[in-house]
Amino acid sequence: MKKLTLTTLRQQIFKIADEVLMTGQPVSIEGNGKVLLLCSAVELNKSKSLKLKRRKLISGDAESLHTVKVGEWHELENLA
Repeated sequence: MKKLTLTTLRQQIFKIADEVLMTGQPVSIEGNGKVLLLCSAVELNKSKSLKLKRRKLISGDAESLHTVKVGEWHELENLA
């Protein structure tokens, strides 16, 4: 993890922010005896859901979905 001072952050804030977003590596900033951590909220490079292929969710005609029967509920039979 990179460690920077507040002065360096002030001078290069856009460069540092772009670097954090591109690499996903957080940066530690020290100033006034305290530490600030700059990191991305979502690590885009590591997100598996963003790498999934787009798939067609409905196979066939979408209009025919209203006729699909998925089963019936018979309270006495289903609770036994």
